[in-house]
Amino acid sequence: MMCDASRVTRRDRGSCQRLSAAIFIALRQFQIRTEWLWVTPLPRQPRGRARTQPRCRSSGSPVAPVAATGRRQPAVRLTPADAASLRITVNQGAWMVDNFGGPPAPAGQLSRHQQLAIGALAASFLMVAVESTSVYVAIPSIQRGLALSTGTVQWLMSAFLISFGGLLLLSPRLAGLFGRRRLFAAGLAVVTSASLLSAVAWSGGVLIAARALQGAGAALIAATALPLLVIALGSGLVRARALGLWTLIGAFGGTAGLLLGGLLTDGPGWRWVFLVNVPVGITAALLVPVLPADPCPRSGRPLDLVGAASLIGALALFGWAIVDAFAGDGSVGGTLLRMAGSAVLLLLFLVSESRAARPLVRPELLRSRTRLAGLVVLLAAGTVVDGMLLLITLYGQQSLGLSAIGYGALMAALTLPSVIGSYAGQAVVLRLGLRTVTMSGMALAGAGLLALAMVRGPLATGNIVGVLPVIGAGAGAAFVAAQIAVTLGASDADSPTVSGLTDASFSIGGALGLAVVSAALVAHQAAPGSPAAPAQVAAGLQTAFAVAAGLAAVGLLAAFLLLRRGIAARPVALREPGV
Repeated sequence: MMCDASRVTRRDRGSCQRLSAAIFIALRQFQIRTEWLWVTPLPRQPRGRARTQPRCRSSGSPVAPVAATGRRQPAVRLTPADAASLRITVNQGAWMVDNFGGPPAPAGQLSRHQQLAIGALAASFLMVAVESTSVYVAIPSIQRGLALSTGTVQWLMSAFLISFGGLLLLSPRLAGLFGRRRLFAAGLAVVTSASLLSAVAWSGGVLIAARALQGAGAALIAATALPLLVIALGSGLVRARALGLWTLIGAFGGTAGLLLGGLLTDGPGWRWVFLVNVPVGITAALLVPVLPADPCPRSGRPLDLVGAASLIGALALFGWAIVDAFAGDGSVGGTLLRMAGSAVLLLLFLVSESRAARPLVRPELLRSRTRLAGLVVLLAAGTVVDGMLLLITLYGQQSLGLSAIGYGALMAALTLPSVIGSYAGQAVVLRLGLRTVTMSGMALAGAGLLALAMVRGPLATGNIVGVLPVIGAGAGAAFVAAQIAVTLGASDADSPTVSGLTDASFSIGGALGLAVVSAALVAHQAAPGSPAAPAQVAAGLQTAFAVAAGLAAVGLLAAFLLLRRGIAARPVALREPGV
């Protein structure tokens, strides 16, 4: 082991420990940022004035009140292990650092408030994880029910991913301004309402708009649920078990969504894929009052709405232009106009970020070659995973005749190996280095896609089942290594932004991958909206798999050019919380 004291120096051991902390952070789909509580005295005030009002920092972390003793108290720094249960009595008064105000539960046990909080947060997170994949299973049924073309149906996922990824960058700023609990409640309201609208949608346009709202609400939930859980549970064994449950939900929620989507689609119908979220959202909303509230919800930091809106608009116009360019539904002039509009909005985003006092993404964060490589790899991994989900669902249910349940079981051959690959990647990254693990993962995924592209004639189920685990394992290993690359060197102040960049890059990559592979499929149709012959379907799949392999090669090339050798052995300066 690299951290063995008998084999490495003290300096190297510290570097190894810091890298291990980065790996722990990167394993979560939504990065865990430890909350640190600082207890500082209030400034000296004139005699006779009460000094028992609590203060809070702009980030929303509480600062405990200090009793009026007439003397300036020394600053006390509380670690996460101490902050949940510590009681301090100072001369004339007593105050308690507690999450819920009542007597703390015995060690290793959950209070009733904590049990309800875990239930609300876990159910909401599971709802987001399930709805991100369950819709893939229902695509053929939705396509038939609403008479949608292949170029249009991809927007059911792209609209969700674009709004989800774009708003993730803005969510930390919103949480600082309005408070995490308020933002979480707003996300629940948006997701529940949008799910109900999706269930009763009467046209493709209404359903796509509802999916965009679902993505926005899911981003608010994703940005606040895990920090609320960390605050609610304090520290110790209870929080460790809860975070283990959280990791399992994130890892297997996608697979559960595929299976649940298959059961609902083959059973009561595709509308129940959306309707099932409504009772879950209402139940979680009723439990919002038990969640810890931020004592200081307003940070006074500007929202930078221009930056967020321009980024989301640029991605939407780009996807629209790519699909129309191959679908033939629109004119060449319209396609060029959308591409130009996307470029203008992207330029507006860059200019806005460079001039903003507090931009969504500080330009300095993107000057790191390691972080930039990680973001590019995450984009490529997103295109591969979501592109594969769309390709296999259309081909498996329309050409192979699989039921929705059968498709959900088939796609477990992609999602479960991706979980295994992610854990295997983090296990060997200390020995092999980020560069080797990232390149190996993207090479595996690309090789699997290229193998599918080289199959002549219609694909058999055996071809797909034999290759999907290779693609999933490679993408999972590259995903974790890329997350570590993005988080290395990030300061405490930049942690929310870096976390948002990580998830946003993967989601935005998924949206771009959906646009590209659906465009490749549509290009081989006999006429826009008409069913394709088996030979045309096979040719479209070969093209789409080849394009996906090329996108994986982009991630491989980025890792080769930007990641330095030995970065895991001697990592760049990594700031752990509070260091």
